[in-house]
Amino acid sequence: MSPTLPDGGQPVLMAGFVVALALYAATAATEAFRPGAGRRVMAAGVLAHFGALATRGVLIGYLPLTNKFESFAAASLAVAIAAVIAWRPSRIYVTFLVLVAMAALGAALAFPADLAYPPPLMRTPWYPAHVPLSFLAYGLWTAAAAGALAWAFDRDPAWLPRIHRLALQGFGLWSVAMVCGGVWGVLAWGAYFLWDPKVVWSVILWFHYATFVHVRLAPSLQSRPWVGPLLAGLGFVWVLVAYVGTSFLFGRSSHAF
Repeated sequence: MSPTLPDGGQPVLMAGFVVALALYAATAATEAFRPGAGRRVMAAGVLAHFGALATRGVLIGYLPLTNKFESFAAASLAVAIAAVIAWRPSRIYVTFLVLVAMAALGAALAFPADLAYPPPLMRTPWYPAHVPLSFLAYGLWTAAAAGALAWAFDRDPAWLPRIHRLALQGFGLWSVAMVCGGVWGVLAWGAYFLWDPKVVWSVILWFHYATFVHVRLAPSLQSRPWVGPLLAGLGFVWVLVAYVGTSFLFGRSSHAF
C-alpha cells in the first residue's frame, strides 16, 4: 500500500510560492526606483521559489513535474533564474521578465496543487534531464525576447550581442534536451520521433533558433540589426505555442501536462 501524501495545497507548502510571487512583484517596483537593485530581490524570489518546488520533490521522492501546477511553477522559476543570470538594469527588460515569471506562477496557482507520485512513464533518468533543460532554454529565450523589446525602444546596439548570446545558449540547452527526450521517447513509446504536436513544435523551435547561427555568420545580414530582435520576438511566440498551445489548444498530446 502506497504511503499517503500530504495535501499539496496546504498553506505551509504554498507559502514559498506566494512569497516568490510577492518578491517578483517587488523586483519590478525596486528596479523602477533603484536600477540594478532589483536583482537581489529577484534572487531572493528564486530561492523561495526553488525551495518550495524542492520541498514538493522531497515529498514525492522525484522531480516535481507531475502536473499542471508544478509545470507552470517550474516554467516560472526558469524565467526567474534566466533573469537573475542575464540581468541588465533596464526597466523594460526587467519588467518583461518579471511579468512573464509572475504570469506563469499565477497560472500555476490557479491549478490544483495536489501532490502525486510520478507515473511509470516518468521514472527514467532521461526525464529529469530532458524537462529541466527544456525549461531553462525557455527561460533564456524569454530573456532574449525581453532584450529584443528593450532594443526596439532604445536602439542600444549593446542589446544585439546579448540577444544573440541568449538565443544561442538556449539553443544549446534545447539541443541537449531534444537528445535526452529522444532517448526517453524510445523507452516510453518505442520511437525517437512521433507526429505529436509538442514533438513537432519542438523541432520547429530547434530550426527557428538555429537560424540565429546563420544570422551571426551571414555577411548579408550583418547590416540588418533588426533581424536578431525580430527572430527573438517571434521565438517567444513559438515558445508559447510549443509549451502552452500544444497542451491546451492542439487536441490530445502524449506530452500534455
